[in-house]
Amino acid sequence: MLMRNRLINKMFLPAMLLICGGHLFAQDPVFSQFYSSPMSVNPALAGNGDANWRIVGNRRSQWIGEGLEPLTTTSLSFDGKLFRQPGKEENYIGGGLLFLQDMGLSGAYKSNSFHFIASSHVSLDDEDTHGLSLGLGGSYSNTLINYAQLSFAQQLGPSGFNRSLPTNEPFLSNVKPYFSMFAGLTYTYTGDNASFDIGASGYRFLKTNRSALNDPNQLDPPRYNFHADFQTFLSDRLVFNTNAIYVLESNLHSYTAGINFGRIFGEMESPIILNAGLWYRSEEAVIPYLGMVYHNIQVGMTYDVPTASSSSSFGNLKTYEFSLIFRSPSKTSHPIPCPWK
Repeated sequence: MLMRNRLINKMFLPAMLLICGGHLFAQDPVFSQFYSSPMSVNPALAGNGDANWRIVGNRRSQWIGEGLEPLTTTSLSFDGKLFRQPGKEENYIGGGLLFLQDMGLSGAYKSNSFHFIASSHVSLDDEDTHGLSLGLGGSYSNTLINYAQLSFAQQLGPSGFNRSLPTNEPFLSNVKPYFSMFAGLTYTYTGDNASFDIGASGYRFLKTNRSALNDPNQLDPPRYNFHADFQTFLSDRLVFNTNAIYVLESNLHSYTAGINFGRIFGEMESPIILNAGLWYRSEEAVIPYLGMVYHNIQVGMTYDVPTASSSSSFGNLKTYEFSLIFRSPSKTSHPIPCPWK
C-alpha cells in the first residue's frame, strides 16, 4: 500500500500540476488564520493595528498524508506607521512588505510573490472614532517548476523511475514572472467598549497568463476580498472577537467566518491573553483556534477539520497552520485586545 501511494504521488501530482498549472492560484493563499496575515487580505490594513509596527509570520501545511508530499504556504510580512501628521497623530502614512510562497513536491514546485504596500489613514472626527484607510500596492510574482525533480510516465521502467531519461514533454516551460497592482479600502469605528472594521480589496485587476504549457487561455482572473470584524468586552477580563471574509474570484467564491474569546491576565498595558476560537470555511472545514499573547508576542495554531461535504476527498489528509506575531513595545491607545490588531 505504501509503494502504491508513493507511485500515485509520483505520477498523479505532477500530472495535475501540469494540467492545472493555470488554475493553482498560488499567489492567493487560503489561510485559515487569514486575520493573522492582514496584508494578504487588504493593503489598507498596513499599519492598521494596536502597535506602531509588527512582524507577522504564517506557515500552513496542508494535504498531509501517508505517501504524499504536503503543500506548504509561507507568509512573512512587516508593516507599520511610517509618518504621523503633526498635531493630529491619528492621521498617518503606513507601509509594508509581504512575501508569500507556495511550495510542493519536495520543492519541485515553488510559487513566490513579493508585495510592496503603501497605506493612508484619515480620521473622520477629532477623536478618531470614525476612520478611513486606503491602501495601494504592487507585486512581483514567479512560479518555478524543477522538472528534473519530477517523474513522468516515459521515465517509468522495471526498476522504477529513471529521471535521466527524457520526459518527451517538449512544450513544458516555466511560468513567466509578472507584475500586478492591487488596492483596498477600510472603514474603522473605534469606541471605548467596542470596535468595528469593514473593507474591500481587489488584486490582479488585469487577467494574467500563468501557464506551464504556453497556453494563452490559462489566465489568473482578478480576485476580490470583502471582510469585516468586530470586538468588544464581555467583562473586565473577557474579550469577544468575530470576523469574516468573503473571496470572489471569477466563478469561484468562498467565505470564512468565526468567533474568538480572549481571557486577559495581568496588566492591560502589557497583558497575557489566552485565546480560543472556532471558524468555518464554506463547504470545506471547521477550524478550531488556540492562541496566546505574551506581552508583545502572539502565537496561534489551527487545525482544519474537513466537513462532511469535503471529507470524501480530504478526510484522511491533515492541515495545520501556525502564526507568530511580534509587535512594537510602544502601542497606541486601542482599548480592546484582539488577535488581529
